Amino acid sequence: MLQDKTVLLGVCACTPAYKALDLIAMLKRKGADVKTAVTENGTNMVPVAMLERMSGNPVSVEQFGGEYVWDPDKKAWGRNGDVLVIAPCTANMIGKLANGIADDFISTNTLSFPGPKVIGVNMNPMLWQNPAVQRNVAQLKEDGYLFVDNGNPERPSRFPDLDASTAPKRGTST
Repeated sequence: MLQDKTVLLGVCACTPAYKALDLIAMLKRKGADVKTAVTENGTNMVPVAMLERMSGNPVSVEQFGGEYVWDPDKKAWGRNGDVLVIAPCTANMIGKLANGIADDFISTNTLSFPGPKVIGVNMNPMLWQNPAVQRNVAQLKEDGYLFVDNGNPERPSRFPDLDASTAPKRGTST
């Protein structure tokens, strides 16, 4: 199913950010080419060098960092992507995307990506229950984003277990 597909993986700053390494390994075992971006704060949780080593591709952090290549349409990262996954995704990133805020590499590229977008959340349960966060999640679902159901009704805001057989479900809450 993922053979010869390109998965764009965005990694945000939260405790299970290190699990992105396992996610990359799993996607690669299924035949995907994984291109990773990490938020600047996410680099405090999982080293860029580890993400690069695991994916076999350079990792993007800053919109204008490193070797800058003129790309007026902001499509370079997502140009050949088949699906964009943000995992783990924070309340901060959900808020940016729901409100069209493109102020970093991941938010800009996610908002401009025309293909399917999947979110695997991770946040504190009190934050998850906040009405503003729930409003933003509802908006993203209405916009067609898929949220991964972690299968845990007691802790729906916990990052999904990568060994579980959960799948993205349109319009379900996590």
